[in-house]
Amino acid sequence: MARSVIGIVIPALNESPTVGDVVRQTLEVIPDAVVVVVDDASDDGTDRIAREAGAIVVVHPQSKGYAEALRAGYRAVIDAGAERILQLDADGQHTPGDLPLLLDGLERYDLVIGSRFKGAGYPMSRPRRIGIAACQVMVRACGLNVSDPTSGIRAMRLSVARPLVEFGYPDGLTESSFLVWLLRRGLTIGEVPVTMRPAGSASMHDGFAGIVHFGKIVKSTASVALRRRA
Repeated sequence: MARSVIGIVIPALNESPTVGDVVRQTLEVIPDAVVVVVDDASDDGTDRIAREAGAIVVVHPQSKGYAEALRAGYRAVIDAGAERILQLDADGQHTPGDLPLLLDGLERYDLVIGSRFKGAGYPMSRPRRIGIAACQVMVRACGLNVSDPTSGIRAMRLSVARPLVEFGYPDGLTESSFLVWLLRRGLTIGEVPVTMRPAGSASMHDGFAGIVHFGKIVKSTASVALRRRA
C-alpha cells in the first residue's frame, strides 16, 4: 500500500535569517514531504531563501495574517495530495526533529499539538505565561484538557484541514476558540512533548498587541462555546 503524502506548512513574515534553516532541517527529518512556505508579504527576501532551501513558496502580495497564511498553506499541500498535514513556524522557535512525534500522534487523534510544557520547558515572560494559563482554563471549562492551547507546532488529518480551507479559522483565530470549535464537532485532540527555543524575532503578540489579541481569544472562545453543537 502506498504511503500517504505528508504536507508541511510554514507561515513566514520577514523570517529571512531563519526560514532557510527551518526548511532544510524539516526536509532532513521528512525528506519526502511537500513543504510549503507561505510568505505573508515579506520584504526581506524570505520567499527567495525558502525556495532555495527546497520549499514550494506561496506569496501574499499583501499581508493577510497568520491564520490566512496557514489556510493558504493547507490548500497548497492538499492540492499536492497531502493526507497528513504538519505545521511549524519559520522563526526557529519550533524544532523540526519533533515532527515525527506529531505524525505518530495522528494514529490516535485528529489534531495533535506540540506542547512546550510537556517537553524540556520554555522561557517566557510572566504576561505570556499568564495568557497561556488563561487559555488553558478556557478550554478546560469546555471539556478539553490540554497544556499548550496556543502552540503553533501541530499535526492534523484532512478532517481538520479541509473545513479550514473552505471556511477559515473561527473568527480568524488559531488558539482556544479553534480547539473548542473542533471539540464541538466531535474531533479528537491530543498532545505530545516538544522542545521550543526562543523565537528568532519579536512576537506579533508582544505588548499591547498581545492584550488586544487575548481579548479577541476570550470573546471568540465564549462565542464558540455558546453556539449550538454542530
